Amino acid sequence: LLMLNHERYFSTEDILCKIWGYDTEAQPGIVWVYISYLRKKLSDLNANIMIAVKRNVGYTLEEQK
Repeated sequence: LLMLNHERYFSTEDILCKIWGYDTEAQPGIVWVYISYLRKKLSDLNANIMIAVKRNVGYTLEEQK
């Protein structure tokens, strides 16, 4: 989702609905857990991108400089 829309911010609720579906019983905390997993994987790969967060806006991918 973030890779296909790298210029856009997604809120926790947006990610929850788009990945797990509208009728999911999953809680927003699951999004935070998977964002943490993805950040760790990007770090382990020494990737030049990171998952950035803007408070009260959402998550996006940003290139590290």
